[in-house]
Amino acid sequence: MDYEYHKSVLVKQVLSGLNAKNARLVCDATLGDGGYSLELLKVMPEDGLVIGIDRDPQAIARAQERLYKFKDRFKAFKGNFRDIEEIVTAMGINEVDGIVADLGVSRLQISDPKRGFMFIKSGPLLMNMGDDSDVNAETVVNEYDGKKLARIFWEYGEERASKKIANAILKYRQNKRIETTDQLVNIIRRVVSSRYEIKTFARIFQSLRIFINREIENLKFFLPTAVNLLKQNGYLAIVSYHSLEDRVVKQFMREQADPCTCSKDLPRCVCGKKPTIKIIGKMIIPDEEETRLNPSSRSGKLRICQKI
Repeated sequence: MDYEYHKSVLVKQVLSGLNAKNARLVCDATLGDGGYSLELLKVMPEDGLVIGIDRDPQAIARAQERLYKFKDRFKAFKGNFRDIEEIVTAMGINEVDGIVADLGVSRLQISDPKRGFMFIKSGPLLMNMGDDSDVNAETVVNEYDGKKLARIFWEYGEERASKKIANAILKYRQNKRIETTDQLVNIIRRVVSSRYEIKTFARIFQSLRIFINREIENLKFFLPTAVNLLKQNGYLAIVSYHSLEDRVVKQFMREQADPCTCSKDLPRCVCGKKPTIKIIGKMIIPDEEETRLNPSSRSGKLRICQKI
């Protein structure tokens, strides 16, 4: 079947950052439609192997069909990227040359109303990236108390009207269960200015998605695990799309590149903490040409580090 595959972001920069031409084993930790895997396999040595991981069995099926011609050079596994080390070592592999993780959500997931990610089309309140989640958006908005809802909206969406929206949800659900995305949109619309409603919808839906899929928690677990799995001089490339994710990645890389906790007044380090990585270059963002061809790339941010 022909799909309009999700377009990967900053592909050339990711390939360069991973030194793909010389890499024999790379892990695409958030496989999606296999965009990075495809381009990696094109430039890696002929015996190079790409291991893909994704929570969504539908994404794995699409990627396997897309990359069928590469045969044994591509292997895909269902799983959470936080479990990368467990998945890879189960293959008898203890280290890899490079790892790429795109923290965004596939366009095919977002654009399917049945998945419940969209606020512009009605669908069930789900928002699960895979079939391994133990909660969905309907459960959260109908069963969580006001304080917890407001915290989710503020912490993961940075929404200023978090308390007001949480209270509106509590009031609405006294008479009727909230089961669809358009119900939630209409509740939000009643308490926020029409001038800002689109951004508010986006922030509330984003916050629910991040919370339900434990995206920040999984990212914090993944980062040190990924570095541990890298060979010496191996590369890690992370593409993020919003400030919460990028903040976690930026802070992790800074702390690992300069872990010393000694007072600046001391003439030399006495804490004994040594860097595990070095940061490669500055944060990279898409240029005008890429954002013109792929508007969804405009918020992408790429950070690269190398294990030392």
